[in-house]
Amino acid sequence: MAWGLVLTAAVFWSVRNDPPTVPEQRDAGQALPALRAAAGAVVEAAQEERWVLRLGELRADECSLTPVRDGVEISRDVTLYVAEGEAREALDSVTAGLPPAYGASVVATRGGTRLSFYADAGEFIAIETMANSADRVLDLHVSTGCRPESAGVDLSDPAAGPVPAELTTMVAAMKATGSGADGGSGSGESFRSAAVPCPSGGTAVVYVADGVSGDASGVPVGVPDGTTPVWSEPGEWAYRNGSESVVVTAENARQRATVTTGCRAG
Repeated sequence: MAWGLVLTAAVFWSVRNDPPTVPEQRDAGQALPALRAAAGAVVEAAQEERWVLRLGELRADECSLTPVRDGVEISRDVTLYVAEGEAREALDSVTAGLPPAYGASVVATRGGTRLSFYADAGEFIAIETMANSADRVLDLHVSTGCRPESAGVDLSDPAAGPVPAELTTMVAAMKATGSGADGGSGSGESFRSAAVPCPSGGTAVVYVADGVSGDASGVPVGVPDGTTPVWSEPGEWAYRNGSESVVVTAENARQRATVTTGCRAG
């Protein structure tokens, strides 16, 4: 009986403390560079100018490695906004644009109405989505899977350059339509940016303005003359302006505006 207790304690200590012995045990911090590279590859593969893309923020979610060991999954989405009926074409385009080593594929079921996309970016990084053929918003989920936690892992992305004029112009137009107590003239929004590497050697960057006091129930504003949004809902819209993708989404009583660049040289 005593020997059994000792053995159980030894196993428990080993699960908690032994160093990784196979690649899938590499901790979350060690997986971050591969995750960023995979997200950059998706952005590069999705640069077709008919569609709009948005590079999402890094997220860390708790998960269970074993019944007695917690872990963390780090992920980010690259979201595609497409015209009606173009979901399959967009996913096929991403499949063709990703590095061949990823083995990307799209499988259609239910008479072609259900689409499953999957790619293996290496280092146990998966890229996947499930969508209907009629969907116009496609979230390509890039994930490390459940990993051992790493002490002090830094989820902040490398900073990018100055906020582009496309974003500041959009924010000014949104604030001009605001109907809050500040009459839309407040400066409650905050700007931030993040960058990921692309297979071509360039960099994809997302610039974000949070907390914009615009009219979250209104029609698109700040869209350049002659440009038609690829996607729009009340208080939300997405359009393409050259290599820059602009997306506005409602965030509670305010809005968030993002500009995602295509892959470009430093």
